[in-house]
Amino acid sequence: MAALASIVLFCHDVYVAAPFWSAALGLDPVPEDAANLATRSLADDESVLLRGDGRPDVWITPKRDTPPHANRVHLDVQLDDRAELDRLLDLGATVQWEVHEPHRWTVLADPEGILFCALHPRT
Repeated sequence: MAALASIVLFCHDVYVAAPFWSAALGLDPVPEDAANLATRSLADDESVLLRGDGRPDVWITPKRDTPPHANRVHLDVQLDDRAELDRLLDLGATVQWEVHEPHRWTVLADPEGILFCALHPRT
């Protein structure tokens, strides 16, 4: 059976998107990419690989010809509690709208405007 190996997020500015998604998902850039992010020395079209044990890889890939607010992938992020939503907002996400039925989730935009859903714990 096939298994999910990675997710690719297309962005305009990898130096904005990679730190956001790294912190939001708790995945660190691989060492080479972390060093290149820190020194701002990525090649023009170079991707950043975020990796965590037992989790799918997340590639943050520059694609400058994508319209600014076009979804380049859609992620649902499961929240453990309200503090997780607040943490995403502190990282630079913005609330777009909320849905309350049949389950509750908040539609957020990352710092580049990519929409994703934050799924609230079921009560």
